[in-house]
Amino acid sequence: MGKREITKNTLIFASATMLSRILGFIRDILIATYFGATPASDAFFVAFRIPNLFRRLLGEGALSSAFIPVFAQEEKRHKTIRHVLNSAFSSLLIVLTLLLIAGELFTPQLVALIAPGFIKAKEQLLLTVKLTKITFPYIYFMGMAILMGAALNYKKDFFYTSLSPCLLNICIIASILTLSRHLSEPIFALAWGVFAGGILQILFHLYGAKKLKVLPNPLSKPFTEPVKKALKLMAPATVGLAIHQINTLIDTVIASFLPEGSISFLYYANRLFQLPLALFGIAIGAVLLPYAAQSVANGQKEEVLDNAAYSIDFVMYVTIPAALGLVVFAFPIIDVLFRRGIFSLSDAQNTAYALAMYALGLPFISVAKILVSLFHSHMDMKTPVKAAAVALVVNVVLNLILMHPLKHAGLALATSAAAVTQLLYLALALKRLDVHPKQLIPKNLKSTLAACIITLTFMLVLYKLLPFSPDKTFLNRALHIFTYVTAAAGCHILIGVLLKIEPARMLLKFRRR
Repeated sequence: MGKREITKNTLIFASATMLSRILGFIRDILIATYFGATPASDAFFVAFRIPNLFRRLLGEGALSSAFIPVFAQEEKRHKTIRHVLNSAFSSLLIVLTLLLIAGELFTPQLVALIAPGFIKAKEQLLLTVKLTKITFPYIYFMGMAILMGAALNYKKDFFYTSLSPCLLNICIIASILTLSRHLSEPIFALAWGVFAGGILQILFHLYGAKKLKVLPNPLSKPFTEPVKKALKLMAPATVGLAIHQINTLIDTVIASFLPEGSISFLYYANRLFQLPLALFGIAIGAVLLPYAAQSVANGQKEEVLDNAAYSIDFVMYVTIPAALGLVVFAFPIIDVLFRRGIFSLSDAQNTAYALAMYALGLPFISVAKILVSLFHSHMDMKTPVKAAAVALVVNVVLNLILMHPLKHAGLALATSAAAVTQLLYLALALKRLDVHPKQLIPKNLKSTLAACIITLTFMLVLYKLLPFSPDKTFLNRALHIFTYVTAAAGCHILIGVLLKIEPARMLLKFRRR
């Protein structure tokens, strides 16, 4: 039953995420078309990355991983989570207000820290500061939405948290198409789109909370004992996620010293790389956490291990061929999605190079997220922090080594190598949970690897038989991409079914339904 529900909720999460990512790609296509890889686009990406950093620290684990285990314990004790949620919401309002004030007061310092290469370019630095002052309140709205999302996820409703990014993308798209033409500096339309998107996202989450009857009372007593317990858990979890985000920020810092456009190349490549990661890596980690936390609270260890092992099996079966596909078809995908307007063929080639390097780390990052959820469900927040710290050191060292010979692509490769290091550390540390790594090794591992090798061979032959040419019409190039993706996916699923790989059979079963 657990595997069935995990698969179903992962597919729900993935479907909603797919819609939001499609809108996100449309957004990036429009940004590339209207602003290209220019100093103005670099300024916006830095301005957007600052509040986005805080959002990711809360939204991609820290708050959810801290509160969901506490929700599980308190619900077992009191048969409800409302008292925890009410206190948490009023506490968060206080913290976010202080954070917003600090962010607006120290915006220049934040920008200089994130992109020190801009300090010598005074006009670009000033533009980035102005944009950041508009985008920074995004974290205020999203902070509240993220807490609502944790409660909704705990209730096993993943629709709102996975779909809400659509609202942000819609606002940015609308701002590009309408507001930008009326501003003396069109890039500011993007910042105002982010601001409006944050407001709509919190309203959307509050609607979901009301529907599931977990709407919080903001006037409740803040910082009660369960909330304090969650905050104690959240502190090391936040440090761990901060280290993970610093890996990305280090890329930005170093890229600001590389040739013009490097930050944008990494941004576009990372945005595309995030699609398969969000669809399955992040999705199954988010879905697994409430199941694991409730099982841990109820003392059901075998169910925890069974669900975790299946999650790893599922994510490896999906992400390994996805990573191989991104490497093989990197340039065709980037060319079709982004090459238009002032985004040139050279820009597409540079972005594709970075995408291939990011893709190498996809399976490792995805499995690591499952192990992190497993540790968090046991309220062990320190082990993932140590793993992330080791990965950070690896990332910094490799960044410095690879930035000269490989330029921006070297930074992407360093991020992937850091992910491998993090996964190895987590696997070796499983003994702290009284779990042996062998207990989580997928039963279908050999069959999965065989299926991936066959799929890779198929992709290479397909690419040879249907070579991609950037000189063809857009429709011709788009049809090539559609053929590559659908044929490779169909081949992989067929091989999985023939080899009786469990995730393949589960996917086929839900597809028929």
